[in-house]
Formats: sequence, structure tokens, C-alpha cells
Amino acid sequence: MGDDGKVYVSPEVVPIYKSLLPKATCATPNHFEAELLTGIKITSLTTLEQTLTAFHDLYNIPHIIISSIPSSQMSDVPESHLVCAGSSRLVSGDKQFAITFPSLPEHYEGVGDVFSSLILANFEEASSDSSPLSRTAERAIASLQGILARTREHALRLASSGQDITGANPDETPEERIRRLALVELRLVQSWKEIREPNVVHHAQPLA
Repeated sequence: MGDDGKVYVSPEVVPIYKSLLPKATCATPNHFEAELLTGIKITSLTTLEQTLTAFHDLYNIPHIIISSIPSSQMSDVPESHLVCAGSSRLVSGDKQFAITFPSLPEHYEGVGDVFSSLILANFEEASSDSSPLSRTAERAIASLQGILARTREHALRLASSGQDITGANPDETPEERIRRLALVELRLVQSWKEIREPNVVHHAQPLA
């Protein structure tokens, strides 16, 4: 629906998203979308817990993962980090978790879509109390970190001519944008091993 404080779709579409959430098993909004859907501003781990609970209460959705919340949004998270958080509403109660990991200075297109795909690919293992959703998120983040590391190495090698790959320049021409995005195109095929056999370094910690 949007990101970075901007709605990409028509405002009339937002209620449709809300009406569809109760039909879903799991959703993976980013932090802006999570705030938009729950009406809660995420500024700390406490408000993050409240947002996860609100998804269960408002939409009766059993599993929710907020893909990434920048540390600049939260008062109690280390600088230059991202937080992925999730919750499963199970018979035994809600299981909430958070995973904190370093952010990268560059901007990469399509990361959210790849993250959602990785969650789906590993989701079947997380459908019971014995295998919580946190393991799915850990594997997805580990695979994505591997993809980004390979992509970053390739991009920096290509950018040795001096072209900036850290983010969009408001003055860049369409041709410059195309060249910049080509430099940071995700190396998915080349990262097949990281996708199939992720090296989990950043582990989930219980929120509640």
C-alpha cells in the first residue's frame, strides 16, 4: 500500500485491504502499512507489541509479521538497525517476537517482495506451537541478508567508476535512475544457496 510515509494506492483502496485481512493466514506489512492498518504509531518496543496485538484483535488474523521498522522510528533500538517483528495467535496464547539486525546504507528495490516470498516459502513449518513463526522470520531474514550481501558486493564492484548507489537522487534523470537500479538489482539466481540454506545469525527474542 505504501512506504516511507506515502500511500502508493488510492485512499479508497485501503478499506479493501482491511476487509481482506480477516481472510488471510499471514500478512507481512512494512512499518508504514502496519501503522496505517492499526492506527498505532510505532515508536518503541511497547507500541510494537500493541500493534501486533491490534492485528489479531482487529482482523482476527492468526499470523502477522511487520517486515522492517527502522531504528530511527524507535527510541529503544540501536542506531542503524532494523527490526522485524511478528506474532502468532495460538491456543496457548500470543507468541510475539522481534529480530534486530543491521541496516545497509544503500537502497535496494524489491526487498519487501522477496521477504514476503521467503516467508511464504518457509511458512508451512511455522503452523504449530512446536515450530513458531519466529523460525520462519529468522530464515527469511538470513536468506535476505545473504542475497543483499552478494548484491552489495556486485554493486560496489560495478560502481567503482564512482556512481552513487546509496539511494535516489531527486535530480537524477530517468536514464540515471535506470543505471543506478541496474547496479543494485538483486542477485537472486546467484544467491540460490543462501535461499535454500540460510545462515541464521540474527535470532528472534520474545516480546511478550
